[in-house]
Amino acid sequence: MIRRFIAGGCLAACFLAGPVAASEEKAEPPPVPKDFVYGLHFLKARDYPRAIAHLTEAIQAHALKPQRLSDAHYFRGRALTRTKRDELALADFTLAVTYWPENVKALRVRCRALTLQDKLADAKADCDQAVLLAPDDWRGWFTRGLLHDKKNDRSLALSDFTAAQARMPDGMDTFPAVSRQLRAYDLLKNENQDTAPAGPTHPVWVED
Repeated sequence: MIRRFIAGGCLAACFLAGPVAASEEKAEPPPVPKDFVYGLHFLKARDYPRAIAHLTEAIQAHALKPQRLSDAHYFRGRALTRTKRDELALADFTLAVTYWPENVKALRVRCRALTLQDKLADAKADCDQAVLLAPDDWRGWFTRGLLHDKKNDRSLALSDFTAAQARMPDGMDTFPAVSRQLRAYDLLKNENQDTAPAGPTHPVWVED
């Protein structure tokens, strides 16, 4: 009788364990909405109106998880910046940070947008957070260097540009927008670096 009870208990336990084990299997990630993919495609192709249209559809579909939704706002903000709609772009960057506070890309570009609008205290908070979250990413240091340069705080700007230069990929200091700032702070070893001819291996500063 005892053996029959134990056997019955084992059978019940095995039966119950089956669905639990199955539920613990790693779930497949949800498919990326087509409008999100199309939006990134047209953004890369520099077709900004179509990128904005598709990313807007992806956002309004309410099918994106918070981090993906954050990226959708970030990328749409970039497209809006390219079409000179800076206030709408800033609103998107803010939504990107709202949905995902650790979105370093959004923090960095919002820092730059706020810097250009002379909202320097808010800009510094974003740049500080971007550097804190991604200390090995040269772009955060460089963007904060631009902020300090705007404030005419050359010592802090020099510190940030130096940190950025130490972390940037080889050859990135030949990119004109970068070399111009590095030269202004005597950080270029070769005065002619930014006149190097562009080619297939010429670095380009692009956001992720």
